[in-house]
Amino acid sequence: MKHMVLAAWLCGLLSHAAYADFQQGKAAFVAHEYAKALKEFEPLARAGDMQSQHILGMMYDEGQGVVQDYAKAADWYQKAALQGNQDSMYNLAVMYAQGQGVPNDDVKAAQWFEKAAEKGHVLSQFALGRLYIVGRGVKASGEKGNGWYKKAALQGHYKAQLALGKNYLEGNGIKKDLTQAEHWIRQSATQGHHKAQYELGVLYRDGVAVKKDAKLAYMWFDLAARQDHVGAQQARDALAKTMKAEEIAAARLLSSEWKPQAPEVSS
Repeated sequence: MKHMVLAAWLCGLLSHAAYADFQQGKAAFVAHEYAKALKEFEPLARAGDMQSQHILGMMYDEGQGVVQDYAKAADWYQKAALQGNQDSMYNLAVMYAQGQGVPNDDVKAAQWFEKAAEKGHVLSQFALGRLYIVGRGVKASGEKGNGWYKKAALQGHYKAQLALGKNYLEGNGIKKDLTQAEHWIRQSATQGHHKAQYELGVLYRDGVAVKKDAKLAYMWFDLAARQDHVGAQQARDALAKTMKAEEIAAARLLSSEWKPQAPEVSS
């Protein structure tokens, strides 16, 4: 679940000397020279540099150049999170959710996810959406859960797109809307998400929200099956028994020519 994001490295406001140390640390980290990276980052982190604190948290979290220590990782994440680092907020929330380095605390996990989500952190938006859907650490709310899913979906998060689409399809915590269901499931499927490809295949097979089309259903099932989706393999093979040989050939051609697309991101 943890997703270590390093892009924020370049955003800190450091003195020229500290900036040089930071750049040396970054170069060492990228080169997997973790002992050298630690030597550069630790003084900066202790001096209060948010980015260095986040990186130290990562190093202790993963055991890079140090003995893996979840408690120290959580401590450094918290220092950076309190200064506004969104990735540290997310990682700290994960640690509370999993009880790594800190006591298991779903309420604190939800609180940190929400702090990051409100700042636009897409992974936190998706995680918070799920917490509201299942009622973990927060009072269950389909409205809030789907609201956070939509925020993440609009940023191109393929899992959020599928979750939102299925909830529209089933009326789970949101008014049933087949048009919206098809839209979001397709958004996820076109990125290459095998579970969404299977769901889109089902829509085409059954004629739900789209015109019934065995060739397109076969194509989407086949794409998911190639990623070892067992249900898609079974659905494709069952559908093939109802199709003509030339239809199957055409569907396989569509599948072989298909390419994933970059997500549509809304501002």
